[in-house]
Amino acid sequence: MPSVGLDISDKSIRFLGFIKKKDGFILGNYAEKKINPGIVETGKIKDERKIKEVLVALKNEHKLDFVRVALPEEQAYLFSMNVPLVKKRQLRESILFQLEEHVPIKAVDAVFDYEIIKERADSFVVQVSVIPIQVVESYARIFTESGLTPVSFEVEAQAIARAVIRRKDQGTYMIIDFGQTRTGISIASEGSVLFTSTIDVGGAMLTDAIAKEFGVDAREAEKMKREKGLGQEKENKKIFSTIISTVAIFRDEINKHFIFWHTRKEIDQYIHQPIEKLILCGGDSNLHGLVDYLTKSLRMKVELADVWGDVSIPPRYVPEIAFRDSLTYATAIGLALADQNYD
Repeated sequence: MPSVGLDISDKSIRFLGFIKKKDGFILGNYAEKKINPGIVETGKIKDERKIKEVLVALKNEHKLDFVRVALPEEQAYLFSMNVPLVKKRQLRESILFQLEEHVPIKAVDAVFDYEIIKERADSFVVQVSVIPIQVVESYARIFTESGLTPVSFEVEAQAIARAVIRRKDQGTYMIIDFGQTRTGISIASEGSVLFTSTIDVGGAMLTDAIAKEFGVDAREAEKMKREKGLGQEKENKKIFSTIISTVAIFRDEINKHFIFWHTRKEIDQYIHQPIEKLILCGGDSNLHGLVDYLTKSLRMKVELADVWGDVSIPPRYVPEIAFRDSLTYATAIGLALADQNYD
């Protein structure tokens, strides 16, 4: 059942799939479809009829059948916990009994999954992801009623980590998904996502500030943002001054989460390793000068994600999607990687 990874945000739907060849995988179908404001808000489906219209159009135009879907990070809870040593088939029940101690929703109103990240002599250390059942049901409903078959659901941050961190990499990284309306911050260590957070700072705020300051429309402001950004050239001074206050908030939020990770008391030293670098993805991570600005102001290594690094591609094959655009497809790529027997 070859599937595509599909990512729904407040402003767009993106999907991407791979085609299997004898010597690896090549890029298959991919597309982005803008959606009107109010259809999806902070990850919640507000207008099922309209979102289904978009999904049906994508299904018909691109001949889609099976999809792997990202669930919204804003609606998810991820945490780590110790569970007394039991038989593995009893582990889910043991987690269920403790679930309400860790999330502000009742167990009967939640859907959860877990991953064992360490097995000790007397207990398991597990990473648990929880989403309200009504969110999962609404996502399942819009796909099945659109004629699409969901193969899997997973939290957005988990899919992104699969795309931007190599399979056998045991390091600890902060992943920044800088999007239009919000930014997802997650921390992955030894192959598992152990922390997620969402901040209400996105690239649209920079675009709006430029449009207001220079009296241009949104399209022209977006172009100015992408071309000039945080460039320190003399002719860019006014744009730099216009957006730097918002970018500084973005930087401060990253720094706050960095400090939190390194100062919190955790259940196990295993999941308290120092962050080695920041990895940027999302459409607005392309902002000119952003990597240099964050590197200098945070005094740590910052780099743009390589979303193709774990794709088993044939020798000398180069995906036709531009690098700049590939950063917006990180979630969809991570989802689609599950078709390559990743796990």
